[in-house]
Amino acid sequence: MKRKLTKIRFENIIKSNLTSLILCITLAFLTRDLFAESLSKNQIAESRDFMVVTSDPNATEAAKKILATGGTAADAAIAAQLVLGLTEPQASGLGGGAFVLYFDQSNEKISTFDARETAPSSATESLFLNSDGNPIDFISASTSGKSIGIPGTPALIGILHDRFGSLPMDVLISSAYKLASEGFLKSDGLKKSISSQRNLLSENPSSKKYFLSSDLLINKEYAKNLISLAKNNYKIFYQHPISTEIIKMVKKNGGEIHQRDFDRYEVVEREPVCENIRGYKICSMGEPSSGGLTMLQILKMIEYKPTWHRYIEASKLAFADRNLYHADPDFVDTPGTKLLDSEYIRERQKIISSNKVIRDAQPGVPLGWQNKLSLGHESLEEGTTHISIIDKYGNIISMTSTIETSFGSKIMSNGYLLNNELTDFSFIPSSNNLKVANRVQPNKRPRSSMTPTIVFESNTKKPVLVIGSAGGSRIIGHVTQRIFDILFNKKNLADAIMHPHILSRGYDVETEAESSIADELIKRGHKINIMSLPSGINAIYIGKGSYLGVSDPRRIGTAAGN
Repeated sequence: MKRKLTKIRFENIIKSNLTSLILCITLAFLTRDLFAESLSKNQIAESRDFMVVTSDPNATEAAKKILATGGTAADAAIAAQLVLGLTEPQASGLGGGAFVLYFDQSNEKISTFDARETAPSSATESLFLNSDGNPIDFISASTSGKSIGIPGTPALIGILHDRFGSLPMDVLISSAYKLASEGFLKSDGLKKSISSQRNLLSENPSSKKYFLSSDLLINKEYAKNLISLAKNNYKIFYQHPISTEIIKMVKKNGGEIHQRDFDRYEVVEREPVCENIRGYKICSMGEPSSGGLTMLQILKMIEYKPTWHRYIEASKLAFADRNLYHADPDFVDTPGTKLLDSEYIRERQKIISSNKVIRDAQPGVPLGWQNKLSLGHESLEEGTTHISIIDKYGNIISMTSTIETSFGSKIMSNGYLLNNELTDFSFIPSSNNLKVANRVQPNKRPRSSMTPTIVFESNTKKPVLVIGSAGGSRIIGHVTQRIFDILFNKKNLADAIMHPHILSRGYDVETEAESSIADELIKRGHKINIMSLPSGINAIYIGKGSYLGVSDPRRIGTAAGN
């Protein structure tokens, strides 16, 4: 059945002289080529001074206040994240982790920070196996103490503030503190998420009391911890009494975690993965994220033949490599950037045919690589959010944070939810006498799909795009498609985000709506599945002295600047 869709077309988004942005919005009905949502006036913004885009209006406003008072992108991201932990707790918070790309304008350097959660030192490869050696079911695993890793977000806040912050922490916590102590009404998005997880939330007394009792949420404990953060530093989240309470809750729910796990946790600064493609330098997060490498593989495979058919086929091949190889590089020898070598890319390109569809994509073998790994278990990822910010100094942050599934483990401690990130590991540690790269190991970080990205012009080194998304393992496709649409197909940012998702994670094509592109793919033999694909793309296009921010209409986020 044909769906009645609404199209918003933005003409003349950026004039050639870029003295202003003209948003001429034209409604057209019965269109089949755009998602059936529209951008509200708060989801698109133009500015010359700074820009912030988040998935929640309160978080956007908190960051905007910080930027308006002279704060850096790091300051604003901290303020936004502390608010998101309250107003969008289904997606991220102090009990979770994150990846960050930070562009420091003063030295034109990109820093990437891995604040991924870690497995406890007591964890074993059989963490998610029953007595028969078979994987336990996902729901049981994700709502137990076994699933909870050491949170990385508090340490990330500390690192960002120490390295790139300019305002005192008591200023950065102010918006979140007010919301926590005075209360705020649940948004429609939060109400919807609570409704979908009501049964699981009700199994934990603290979560039940907080989320299911009233539409007005007051979190005195969260407020108290914010004050401690301002008076001390982020390390308080890794010490008694906060760590002791987490240890107790994990043990109560069938897991095992120790103070030594909190003592040893640290944010890891890693090298970004970057590739020059079609006149742009595209930079993202390296392993243990699978996002950057997979995205760059796809784009490199279609660089000179950019069709939607080839895009889908390249996605299948890149995901086949992802599923086998990507893991925490501190624990597993992986091919890493060898997957982006030109010779290897050419070999993968040869598999793509204009007339045939790949039915069973297999991982490749990069030059000089002796594979000793096996495919493992693929888990569900949902609870994620993204922040894109540029400050008046030209500093940029692209930050994706998460607690894994919606509301994480559903277990609350110290006023915030704890993650269930350990379920991002493969439940199966080995197969065919070969180890799985993404198996559970003590102190290891699970593989992620988060894909925070910054795009630069190759010749000028000028940043042009800041982007990232929510959406579990579909994050990779959500981000890659927008870069494909903007850089390859020359769409403006608004149209690119509004375009229906079209992606493949290694098998069938997934899309939100019927479209001419889907029709063409069907003609070529692709199987198309139409489904709801909630994302959370938050992005900034950077012109000459002008910024365009767009927040995904599939969520309730906003863009704001000055």
